[in-house]
Amino acid sequence: MCAFFAENTLSFALREKTKAIHDRTDHRIMSMGLFSSLNGYRMFLLSQYIFHRDITKIYEDETLLRILPDLKSRNRFACIEADMRDLCLPPPPASSGDVIPFNPSVAVGWLYVAEGSKLGANILSRMSLALGLTESFGARHLAPAPEGRGQSWKVFKAAIDGAEFDQNMCVAAGDEAFTRFVTCLDLAQKLMEDDTINGAVKGRAML
Repeated sequence: MCAFFAENTLSFALREKTKAIHDRTDHRIMSMGLFSSLNGYRMFLLSQYIFHRDITKIYEDETLLRILPDLKSRNRFACIEADMRDLCLPPPPASSGDVIPFNPSVAVGWLYVAEGSKLGANILSRMSLALGLTESFGARHLAPAPEGRGQSWKVFKAAIDGAEFDQNMCVAAGDEAFTRFVTCLDLAQKLMEDDTINGAVKGRAML
């Protein structure tokens, strides 16, 4: 694809217009030292659980399934739930109401953030190995798609670039998704400071 057409795609607009908040989110994650200890990783995993729990309905949407037939298989929530069980983490309280007011263009903005994070998961997966976590224990949700991270991302971009979505709505939703993940980090940090969560982790670890 020539540069002109590439720069006029939805995926390009999402990348460029969410770059600042994307960079801030990445910096926040790395500055918290979440992969320096198992408890730090538990905090990260809790934030992933909250974020993906809130968007799981998107992966069931019939409109989006017509554009991305493999959408359901892209949902990592079941893997996150299994990782939580591996690390003796109880599920946090559910959010009140829908975090995402559903609209296909809004959903695509959130999906862009969720799917794009799988590329960065390549680094996080390697970091998790130092904590004794693997793609079959504790870090399942960081594993690549069977076809590989790069190919999975290319298929996703081609699908959204070939459909008709409202670009402004997609970009605004992408910003909201990054902001929401930072909120999830804050919630996870509070949960890890909660005696109920810590007590549950210690109690389950002793079973």
